[in-house]
Amino acid sequence: MALVLVIVSLLCALASAAAYGASSAAQHAAMRGHDGRSAQARTSWRDLLRSPRWLLGMGGDTLGMVLQITALAAGPVVLVQPILVLALPISLPFSRALGGPRPRSRDYLGCVWMLAGLIAFFLLIGRPADARPAQPAVVLTAAAVSLALGGALVALVLRARPAVRAAVFGGVAGCWFGLVAVLIDACAATWARAGITGFAGPDGLVPLIALIVLGGLSIALTQLAFRAGPLAAAFPANLAADPVIAVALGALLVHEIVPVTAGHLLGYAAALAAVVYGAVLLAGEERA
Repeated sequence: MALVLVIVSLLCALASAAAYGASSAAQHAAMRGHDGRSAQARTSWRDLLRSPRWLLGMGGDTLGMVLQITALAAGPVVLVQPILVLALPISLPFSRALGGPRPRSRDYLGCVWMLAGLIAFFLLIGRPADARPAQPAVVLTAAAVSLALGGALVALVLRARPAVRAAVFGGVAGCWFGLVAVLIDACAATWARAGITGFAGPDGLVPLIALIVLGGLSIALTQLAFRAGPLAAAFPANLAADPVIAVALGALLVHEIVPVTAGHLLGYAAALAAVVYGAVLLAGEERA
């Protein structure tokens, strides 16, 4: 049964990445200028709210979130969250179908680098041990520290150059998404254990409240990152921070056991570098 749950988790994670990829393509299509090549997003939220493509993208985000929750309910954070980086290469055919540019050779090379990094990570990590529930006080502390540090970084770069602002916004949103994944996992475990009554006490209520607050802020900040500057700055930062924080907090907060020898740490760093390099190739300014 455990193997079946892992397979279900991985399939749902892949489906979630596909939904997020389609959503990203639709939102970027809505944000492109009339020439179809402008890297500067529309500045009016009113325009976006009237755009069927942007609304379709938000619907894709919702579907992706539901699938992600299902995946996290069946499997560990450290396996599910890294798979979501596939949303970027998956967005290529959707972007093309919505009038975006034809994929270039560097786009295909970026896909290869991202896949190689992801495969290397999974070979290194193996199968994590079962997690234990996170303590409410620990969850609350992690959420408060994350909000404080992220908010401070965002405030520091409000007047910075667009590329810097986009990268910091994207990175902070990615960190928050990583914590959100752990919170989803904690809430799913509470539901599986006690149903809705499990959220009546602090063990279930604290992660749920933190999830709602951080989830909403993560989505909003991601949208601001895409509008603040080049996609080549925002997307790789967002994409890299999310799985790193999710894996780290999955080990620290819910005690998912992963190998942490010196060799493994070097391997993780190399795998992350491959994923980030691939994301940079895919999210180049010419494509944005």
